[in-house]
Amino acid sequence: MGETTEIAPDIAILLAQTWRTQIGESIDRDAICRIWAFDFGWFDMETALRIRDNLIRTGWLDASDEIVQSGVALGGVDVPFGWLPSMRILESPPPVHKVEMSTEIKNVEMGESSVQRTVDDRAIDPAVTHTTTLLDQIAEAAGLDRKEVMRRAQRKRRALGPVTLWMALLLVAREQQLPMGRFVRTITA
Repeated sequence: MGETTEIAPDIAILLAQTWRTQIGESIDRDAICRIWAFDFGWFDMETALRIRDNLIRTGWLDASDEIVQSGVALGGVDVPFGWLPSMRILESPPPVHKVEMSTEIKNVEMGESSVQRTVDDRAIDPAVTHTTTLLDQIAEAAGLDRKEVMRRAQRKRRALGPVTLWMALLLVAREQQLPMGRFVRTITA
């Protein structure tokens, strides 16, 4: 789930594994800790409570009353075989930016010509405004479907950790041995 899964893929994977069969459903606040502690055996109960509170505080989990939901879209997150959570990132998770990958993926799948971003995101990285155009150009040049290019870019992001979507798309283009000049000009325009 593209700042979220880019910044902390381990947290997105943890949430995807937690909601693996019930994406979009709510889970009781205490039940999520029991799932982590007893079903998965990842933590003891005290640690699970602390992690849940950290994820709520930083926006990874949305809490209301006695239930929690994922604060990020989990549809495109793959859980690697044998994956285990990293305590380092769970003890101090980065905050979630609410306009993120879920919006970007939806815009790409719907064929919209631009990705909606907040003013802060544009100031930080102006290349994100050209992500959809870049995706279209790479798909056309490589002779691949847009979804296939996006799938490959997401796989690169999961493998590399904190990599922007536009950089992962450029890596896909390079992997396809496409001339890079046109793509670099697109993101710097």
